[in-house]
Amino acid sequence: MSFFKYLLYPLAAFVVLLSIWVAFLATDLPSVETLKNWKPPEATTIYDYKGRPIGDVAIQRRYYVPLSYIPKYVQEAFIAAEDRNFYRHFGVDPIAIARALVANLLHREVRQGASTITQQLARNLFLTPERTLTRKIKEALLAIKIERTFSKDKILEMYLNYIYLGQGAYGVEAASRIYFGKSVKDLTLDEAALLAGLPKAPSKYNPFRNPQLVKERRDYVLKRMLEDGYITQEEYARYVEKPVKVKLENRYYGMDYFIDYVKSYLVEKYGEAILAGGYKVYTTLDRDLQNHARTVLERGVLRVAKANGIPFLPSDPYEVEKKYQDQKVELKPGKVLIGRIDDIDGDEYVVRVKDTVFRAKRGSLTFERGDFVLVKLHKRKGELGAEVLPDLEGALVALDAKTGAIRAMVGGYSYLRSSYNRAVYAERQPGSAIKPIIYLAALMKGYTQVSTIDASPRSFYDPSTGKKWTPSNYEGAEYGTVTLRTALAKSINTATVNLLADIGFDLPIEIGHRLGIELKPYYSMALGSIEVTPLQLTSAFQAFASLGMWCRPYFIEKIVGPNGELLEKNQPSCQQVLPAPETRVLVDMLRAVVTEGTAVAASSLGRIVAGKTGTTNDYMDAWFVGFSPYIVAGVWVGFDVKRSMGKGMAGARVALPIWIDFMSVAAYKYPNEDFPLPPGTKVVNCPTPMVFVEGTEGACQNQPQENDELEGIVDPNLWKKEAPPQAPQP
Repeated sequence: MSFFKYLLYPLAAFVVLLSIWVAFLATDLPSVETLKNWKPPEATTIYDYKGRPIGDVAIQRRYYVPLSYIPKYVQEAFIAAEDRNFYRHFGVDPIAIARALVANLLHREVRQGASTITQQLARNLFLTPERTLTRKIKEALLAIKIERTFSKDKILEMYLNYIYLGQGAYGVEAASRIYFGKSVKDLTLDEAALLAGLPKAPSKYNPFRNPQLVKERRDYVLKRMLEDGYITQEEYARYVEKPVKVKLENRYYGMDYFIDYVKSYLVEKYGEAILAGGYKVYTTLDRDLQNHARTVLERGVLRVAKANGIPFLPSDPYEVEKKYQDQKVELKPGKVLIGRIDDIDGDEYVVRVKDTVFRAKRGSLTFERGDFVLVKLHKRKGELGAEVLPDLEGALVALDAKTGAIRAMVGGYSYLRSSYNRAVYAERQPGSAIKPIIYLAALMKGYTQVSTIDASPRSFYDPSTGKKWTPSNYEGAEYGTVTLRTALAKSINTATVNLLADIGFDLPIEIGHRLGIELKPYYSMALGSIEVTPLQLTSAFQAFASLGMWCRPYFIEKIVGPNGELLEKNQPSCQQVLPAPETRVLVDMLRAVVTEGTAVAASSLGRIVAGKTGTTNDYMDAWFVGFSPYIVAGVWVGFDVKRSMGKGMAGARVALPIWIDFMSVAAYKYPNEDFPLPPGTKVVNCPTPMVFVEGTEGACQNQPQENDELEGIVDPNLWKKEAPPQAPQP
């Protein structure tokens, strides 16, 4: 008896001290009353111009839905997987605690947890994830208080809307949309079981990366549902046989150049709070055209890379990582391998290729730690070194010709390789794509498209270099006297610079200013020595397509708050900045670029379109900007650094095929109508139908046969032909 006395006193003292400690912790707990008005962060949804969702921006990607919206079998799947006694305990489950304690003691490691759904909610809402006894006691006390304050259904509703389920998804509605491309109310039983298996380890059981593990976990949840009486044996047998099917295209949901562009605007104007408020942002984007633009740009850039033996990496990081692990490493000069950037040390990258580390100059490249890159090995001074190769890149932007609304925007070959939006921010030389401004200025000075210009080479003083400069033509072609129409259609450099010398700098610079392009008083500006972004240049061509009516590019139609209030509404902002008659003549000349000039391949579309190619020195930049009366699209291809794509890689060979690919869908969304003839213009057979400003048609006369050497002209069907054999890849 005395033995038990000695045991009882210390035990009693321990219980008293523990009670005092628990009581003290209870005084330091947050109030669960705050949950009565609780509203968790919700994603702000982005819609296209037809009201279709295209992505979201969020601090936490969540769409709160009431419990009544969530099917009963979804609720039951989570209860079976996470807390089978949910409707029977008081916030803490003593039976589960005892069961977990026994299992963990038997295995001498933590194999089972005993946190209830209410405890998980308490931890996620009020506590840190640290694994300490103090946190566990606070978690249990909070769970009991939550159970005393809210009904079981309300607790389950909060839990199902708050829990993290991987891939940036918080709550069952967001997870349903990302993994299955549907609302939670439309889930099947096996899909519900898959989601219910995720809270334990969202990364480990990621359906996009580990389908076999996910199936095992899903089948475990189905078995628990069977044991708890939620499903029948027949249902269990049927659903465990079903394969795991998720929407792989949603792996990178919301990772898009345009979505980033919208996000930057929202945060700058409204602050980060808008990312957590469940707002609705209606944009001008066309979801179908955006998806198509993304596809054609990636396809086109890869086609150029293969044709020129330019090494490239896949757009999918998972695929790149697999190639990195599987590659056969031969450390020989000239070898191109996949490396990973381990560190950035000053002006050098520290690049790892499996077990070997190289230091490589950064130059103007902008890769980050963890990025996979292509490295080319070389030998200098007897030592093996490496050069980090830039990715071949591109951009595509499309505008509504009549309003300036952005219909598509793709800022690079792969957002996952580089999120830098070249469509908006990359300033590049446009080459010959700037020439329409020079020809429009000539038309406004009284020239016609059949006026002639001497295309013989002349030398000019260039104040930008302080030296004399003599322009030359593509592939060294020479010309005599040519019409303006021919000079623009065939992109004759010498004729264009001579024309600028005749008309002067003032009017072209003024036209550029009206179109949002800053031109410099240098003769080389006629050949695109200034810099523009793809959006700027495409916007200028929008004014051509609408016969002088320039519309400021815009991308937000309206923003609606969570309670339906209108925060912002935008309309097209257009102004007649160019004379319609002369602009219509220019459009006729740009039609000739397609029908008889450097962009003749675009005639394969069978639509009435116009446009201009552009190529810069040493084939560093390739452009095509073109339009129908309804839509304008600009394409740029090149490296982010000054580097040649290869001999002959002109706009007609590189950018134009991508533009044709895009317009093969975009142009067909609209009627195939000709550009209207504004007052003050007339069509004259000269000898083919041409547009003239009224009063100038007397200049029409039969023109002599002219040289047909073109800047990068290609066979109209070349872009459809099979690409050359693929260059070896690492």
